[in-house]
Amino acid sequence: MIWLPEITEPAANFQKFFAQRQNKVLDVRNVWLVDYRNQGSSDHHSSYDMEDMADDIIRFMDERQITMATIGGHGFGAKVAAATAASNMNRFTGVVQYEGGPLNHKYYEAYQELESYVQFANKLPVATMEGAAALRALD
Repeated sequence: MIWLPEITEPAANFQKFFAQRQNKVLDVRNVWLVDYRNQGSSDHHSSYDMEDMADDIIRFMDERQITMATIGGHGFGAKVAAATAASNMNRFTGVVQYEGGPLNHKYYEAYQELESYVQFANKLPVATMEGAAALRALD
């Protein structure tokens, strides 16, 4: 299993999780904790492109002669895991996503509603402290 962390944490943070006795993953799988590009101990590049990150994971697998694996991740790592598996389906037996998914939320009704509220709020005039005090005095 290849595991990718959330964007704000190093992969090493999951060492304790996978080492816990009640967590039986290590009984049936080897686990590679991988920092994706520009995180932790990984290579650093100017690109944060999802396809480049997926290519990095495949290169990681090739360098270690891993022909097939399950891939998973937490948060942003879950998105990178899903994108990697989706573009390299012949290399993965499954995807584990902990709090994340490869969704473009801009097409969902709730996101569109939130976006309309933000756009409306951006058009409102900014009140000064004096103006806010005047509004309170009218109440």
